[in-house]
Amino acid sequence: MPLGHINPPVLDDIMKWHVYIGYCAHDREPVKVLRADIMSFGLTCSFRSSLDADECSHADNIKQGIIFSHKCLLYVSQSYLEDRASKLELKEAKRKLKFLGRSSVILVIQSDVKQEQLEKCECFWQIRLVDNQVTKDVLNDHAFLSDFELKPELSLMPKQNIGVGVAYTYFFGFLQMVVPGVWKKFQEEMKHHSVDEKLLVKKMLIVIRKTVLSPPKLTEDGVLEQTKFSVIQCVDRSGREKREYTVPIYKLTADEESNNSYYFVGDFPACLYAIREAYDRQLTSLSKDEVYEARNEFILTVKALLNHPDEMSSFANQWELLIWPDDEESPVLKLSQFLYQQIKGKHLTELPADSPVPKCVDRGTFRVVDGIRNYPIYREGPHYHLKNSYRGFCVIINNSLFQNLSQRTGAKAEIEKLTQLFETLKFKVYVYQNLSRLEMIDHLRSYSRINHSDSDAFVCCLLSHGDKGCISAADGEDVPVMELMSLMFENNCPGLKNKPKLFFIGACQGGVGGGGETGSETSPSTSAEPLLSHEAQPSSEPDEHPCVSQSSSSETVRDLIPPTVDFIVSYATLPDRVAWADPVSGGLYVKALCKHLVRDLEIDIALRYVDHTVKELLDEHRKEDGEAYSRQDPFHIIMPPHKFLFLGSSQYQAP
Repeated sequence: MPLGHINPPVLDDIMKWHVYIGYCAHDREPVKVLRADIMSFGLTCSFRSSLDADECSHADNIKQGIIFSHKCLLYVSQSYLEDRASKLELKEAKRKLKFLGRSSVILVIQSDVKQEQLEKCECFWQIRLVDNQVTKDVLNDHAFLSDFELKPELSLMPKQNIGVGVAYTYFFGFLQMVVPGVWKKFQEEMKHHSVDEKLLVKKMLIVIRKTVLSPPKLTEDGVLEQTKFSVIQCVDRSGREKREYTVPIYKLTADEESNNSYYFVGDFPACLYAIREAYDRQLTSLSKDEVYEARNEFILTVKALLNHPDEMSSFANQWELLIWPDDEESPVLKLSQFLYQQIKGKHLTELPADSPVPKCVDRGTFRVVDGIRNYPIYREGPHYHLKNSYRGFCVIINNSLFQNLSQRTGAKAEIEKLTQLFETLKFKVYVYQNLSRLEMIDHLRSYSRINHSDSDAFVCCLLSHGDKGCISAADGEDVPVMELMSLMFENNCPGLKNKPKLFFIGACQGGVGGGGETGSETSPSTSAEPLLSHEAQPSSEPDEHPCVSQSSSSETVRDLIPPTVDFIVSYATLPDRVAWADPVSGGLYVKALCKHLVRDLEIDIALRYVDHTVKELLDEHRKEDGEAYSRQDPFHIIMPPHKFLFLGSSQYQAP
């Protein structure tokens, strides 16, 4: 492969030359071509002709020439094979090959040398010449020189307008996707985490170091940290649907007076820092002054693009470009100190009085999903269409009074929250309480027989005590969840064919409560009590990443997963686990459902948030109550083929 012009690599301390060339005096002319070709790459050579007659006859000099070179090239002709030094060179070359590998030695062989004359040289790489002609590029198409650490010299890299080109790349490849509407989405995300809007920076910060050095890290212990949340823009671009562009959310704690923490969406343009990195590694002929000139071009061009009249409606008051003075001419400021000064000095936590409303991005092309890090945002596939004036029926069955089980406190609050949630989502909500086993089956069967032609979906919420794969009826009977779901299968309910059927199971799956009392059915003496099943079983230690397969039997798994399509089932906890509830406000699972299902999120993402929030709420109770509550791990099942479903987006139109 052609190597082009290269700079000589730095030799290791032990090596004195790059290539040792072995040949006899009769072959001096063709070897001159090889030597010139190798040295044109900036490589140093050692060869016998460079030694005087006395040294050439000394075996140690030949050994040292081969040993202290990275590679060994032997030019083999009839004259070479008859030369007395050739045997020593071949012997030392074999030793070099043994220790450094086959790529360390190559033979360039004249065409009149027969293969049987090389019977002891099969282990070497070989290049056989045609008509004994040595061309200038004979080694270019061979891998002999390819593993030198050769550095391409970018002397032809244009010195003019580099910063302009990088700015265009940054704008059209990133900023135009993430800046429009970034404040609105950032505001919505932090509202769900109960962060005071006064502590939010109202613009996306684009931070550039004056030295153009890439920051080793963007965090400072206890002062500046990257949160686990991000603004993720999913864009159909460059032949790829739902391509993700991510901007992290940072937390800055630097206000010692009020002990406030500020939150901001920020980016440090890596494409600009690449110019400085190339300069530091001597991969470009730019001088340091020219690097700084490119920086200035970059800054001016980015500002011009963001302020372009055609883009003003999308970008106005959505961004702030900051230059961090980290050079010797400026006062030494840590990044956190600099950001704090800018946020306070420029009043970036306040919206300008004349701030225009940013133009909304077309949902058919762009979509923002603010999600937990490493969670999948989108999967390819069709959408469920929610087009009717009302979505369908939502059936809530709540059993709180039992013949032989403890009363479920907080059930009233759960009903009120779920009713409000699904009415907001445009469902017709019907609540049934304290039903026997037969009554539960009869009520659901009645919904399987009605006309669902005007419905987009069906929702069923089951709230009660429970065991693995079962839910408790008011008469104390266990009702298999699968038996209830089967009433809505396609053969029993053809009106819901190809429509999503959602079941939310707010109940225990067996297990025991907290407080470290294995097998205890009494509630902890705290504000949170377990929704214990009527036959509590000791729970085993969970894996770090629990899943349905943790159940001890395949039968239990089959009892949890509907064997049909268009079902989305969410459980409050894993098998052999309890589901925790507050005696006043109800279950943690229901609380998390009501928080996230109303959001403009795809159902898979929303239910992942539910899992995350339940664990956060349980951690809060552990700290406040001082109790060692056992883990609660909500999980959900979406039967393939998965279609996108946006319950919380009444305005969303599927593409």
